[in-house]
Amino acid sequence: MLKNKLALSVGLALGSLAVSSSAFATSTYFDARNNAMGGVGVASSHYGVAALVNPALVAKDDKVTDDFSLVLPSIGIQGSDKDNLIDGIDDLSDTYDRFDEAIKREDNSAIADNADELEKELRAIDGKYVDANIGVNIVATLPTRWGSASLFANGYGTVAISSHVADSDFILLETIANNPELLPDGYELELQSEARAVAALVQDYGLAVAKIVEIQGLPVHFGVTPKLQKVDTFNYRTSVDNFETDDIDDSRYRDSETGFNADLGIAVDYSQLTFGLSARNIISRDIETKEVEGKKYTYQIAPLVTTGVAYRGDIVTLGADIDLTETKGFSHMQSSQYAGVGAELSAWGWAQLRAGYRADIKGDMPNMVTAGLGLSPFKVVHLDLAGFMGSDEAVGAAVTMSYTF
Repeated sequence: MLKNKLALSVGLALGSLAVSSSAFATSTYFDARNNAMGGVGVASSHYGVAALVNPALVAKDDKVTDDFSLVLPSIGIQGSDKDNLIDGIDDLSDTYDRFDEAIKREDNSAIADNADELEKELRAIDGKYVDANIGVNIVATLPTRWGSASLFANGYGTVAISSHVADSDFILLETIANNPELLPDGYELELQSEARAVAALVQDYGLAVAKIVEIQGLPVHFGVTPKLQKVDTFNYRTSVDNFETDDIDDSRYRDSETGFNADLGIAVDYSQLTFGLSARNIISRDIETKEVEGKKYTYQIAPLVTTGVAYRGDIVTLGADIDLTETKGFSHMQSSQYAGVGAELSAWGWAQLRAGYRADIKGDMPNMVTAGLGLSPFKVVHLDLAGFMGSDEAVGAAVTMSYTF
């Protein structure tokens, strides 16, 4: 079920949101509250989603009065359509079909016009590339004062599409446009230009366990998350006129690898401050895609260490996080290392306003402005919404439904 949702999300990401390869690094989870607060969460996450960020915060503290939390579901996507590559490929495919129809009708004028249009459309997509990130998760948490546990399924995916235009296609199309009458009967246009897509879907199934221990009068949270981790990779190559997003997850281009990984976390409470440190995916993994036409790529999972601090008041929550290591993805794409700040204003626990800012320390990824709101009638049903935007026309959104009893 989780894999099907991710596959659908990849299709939606490709069909509606696409983003340049310098726009986003892989996002390992989506939570609308954290996303709205600049992506912070190592010290400020709600215990119901903490298993995805810092397992130490799963542990119940004195402020938690719930007996159970369920996130069902949390969904997010981020992207931009700066270069319009997907639309460009669709337009080219349509023009190719019109060219083919003109050949069948032996309409030299239409042949020349469509050949000229194909050349223009190839130039428009030459060297362009897009990518997108998506995610979905479900989390069930049982907090107690003796020890807390959180069972979760978390999936996240990244996809990158690029165009590789052959110079020989420009020469061929220009020749056809100038001399359509020279084409033989039944001529079939075969473009050498390619559209390539690489994608990865990561599925984590884990159990986070956490406990609070008092050390020198301070509550110290410890958490650990062993998890089963399945990674599906996709390496898709085809001519630009035959590109179909539905074909990316075909078995000819897909490979899978399953292994184990783990997350670790610690947090310390001091008055209304919480200091947190988490290490996600402590086991490094390099997963190669299937080799297609002599090409393959490597998807990297590497330890992500993040530290943060949060102030928790009755009305205001403030948080700040900074990555101490890089977030990896495909080895041929840029990585990221983010710092973020965020704030939340709560009205009697029934409604929340949130805002934040997120910046890439390395300077390769866009800085993001984030905002969102939450509604929590009777403090039982929680609807959280988030939106974020940045440079390169980068945009994203997340929605989280959760329940506490």
